[in-house]
Amino acid sequence: MQTIAKKKVGFIVVRVLLITFVVGNAIAWLSGAKPIDFPKLPYAAADQTAVKQLESTPMGEMSSEHAQSLGMHYFLHNHLEEAHQILQSALNRDESNASLQALKAANDVKRAGERLDLLFGQIKLYDLKQALHTLKSVSDALPEQLDIQLLALWAFTSVPDINDSAQNAVVIAKRIEPILNAEQSMPQALSASSWLAMARLYLHMAESADGATPAASWQLQARNAWQHYQALKNPPIWLERESAVVAQGIAGLPDVKA
Repeated sequence: MQTIAKKKVGFIVVRVLLITFVVGNAIAWLSGAKPIDFPKLPYAAADQTAVKQLESTPMGEMSSEHAQSLGMHYFLHNHLEEAHQILQSALNRDESNASLQALKAANDVKRAGERLDLLFGQIKLYDLKQALHTLKSVSDALPEQLDIQLLALWAFTSVPDINDSAQNAVVIAKRIEPILNAEQSMPQALSASSWLAMARLYLHMAESADGATPAASWQLQARNAWQHYQALKNPPIWLERESAVVAQGIAGLPDVKA
């Protein structure tokens, strides 16, 4: 009987542990620990050629600019581990390079976001918050450097429910928008990425409006950013998946009252 009792107690303990494990991870997922899917995206022909040319230089011999270009290609197309290796190697040689810091932090946000962490998401969320902290510090220090601001905007927008990510993204969007409106010769890829990120951000803000700013105001800003994005012809292929998601969100907005 003692053996049976011990087995029963052991079984109960195991059940409690399993329930705690499942419930704990469910709560962690709801608070932002759920894995985010970043599927590898195909390269356009021109990008594929550029990547092959950049890859021909050994990693240890790359300049910071070279590593940043290749790392950006990897990052944009979600080759996250390859980007991590290139950027970490470059930062080991040029640790004060703000553009490399921002790109690596943005890549780390994606890497942390896609990770499956069965320890209630604690390790994942710690890494994610560290990367976001780096991005905020670098973007605040260099508010006029567009590449850094855009990386920070996308990173914060991709995880809007983590800490103050949504609010930080709004601040960055307000830095970027005047540049977009004033600069007529900006590369189309930068303009497209900026407007699409802002459309996605404002859609989120409209859905989570708490009264400080009416949902209708965020909806109007989302539509405006989306119209700017649509006005650009032939946006980069790596924006297609995100564009489809945003288009669905815009289509679901209530009609504007006359």
